Amino acid sequence: TIKSNIGVADEPMRIDKLLKNGIIDEIQHLYGMQVTTYWMIANRPFLRTPSYEPRIGKTHSSLEYINLSRMSAEDMLYKTMDALNARERTLISKICFEEMAAIDAGRSIGLPVNGITSYVRAAFDALGDALAAMRAFRREQEKKKEAAQ
Repeated sequence: TIKSNIGVADEPMRIDKLLKNGIIDEIQHLYGMQVTTYWMIANRPFLRTPSYEPRIGKTHSSLEYINLSRMSAEDMLYKTMDALNARERTLISKICFEEMAAIDAGRSIGLPVNGITSYVRAAFDALGDALAAMRAFRREQEKKKEAAQ
């Protein structure tokens, strides 16, 4: 909601609640927000850019509808999530994408209730490592591409 030119979150995201309650720290919150952003961009539908040329009778293929930022976000999301183990991936997915509470997310995959916060913290730390590895991989690929040219 916007009030007096200031955006106010009526219902904060689950990851914001985890930060506010001290379950995760600011850096872990940043990791969660990064992967959530990648997920939101990757799940955006492809939108075709408007073209004002006549289309009747034309069958040329055009790639103008491909949004490169969506493709790179999708690639980054899959590379990051692929670097996590199954438990970490499931916890991150349930908390960041499905907006489940940490306790409910842990219970749904059979974690002991009294240790869920440590599993959540470990999952967000692993997410940070996966994000760093993904960025290093992208830099390496860009360097190889520049060297080939």
